[in-house]
Amino acid sequence: MPSIMPKNVAGCLLLVCLVLFMTGVSFSNPADDCTVYGSLQINGQDASIGRTLEAYIDGEKIVSDETTQSGQYSLTIPRYDPSDPDQKGYNSETDIVVIKVDGREAEPTINPSPGSMKVNLEVKTSLNVKLTTWGKIKALFK
Repeated sequence: MPSIMPKNVAGCLLLVCLVLFMTGVSFSNPADDCTVYGSLQINGQDASIGRTLEAYIDGEKIVSDETTQSGQYSLTIPRYDPSDPDQKGYNSETDIVVIKVDGREAEPTINPSPGSMKVNLEVKTSLNVKLTTWGKIKALFK
């Protein structure tokens, strides 16, 4: 005589399998991510909306985003998850994160740690030349 599994046992077994599957899929803990935020200035002026932010570790781009408020930024740097090698992130709190704004390095650099960090960033351009027609002509004769 074939044995029929009671419905409540089958339901419990399905629930246990679902829980085991979900815990196996999610290895990365969002609490380990580092969210940096603060003011953002370029040459002493508030950065405008739509500026491109990029975070680099050892010259490799980890994450990018855009500013959504004038003079403010927020960027989440994920922690590296070995189970997902396609997603880049920081390995330890000794990593040095360089943030670039529109391709220019911002100061200071950041040592990421889990949670939120307020870091006010500033980008300074070293050469601010007006290239008018007269300026170009004068530059030819120097």
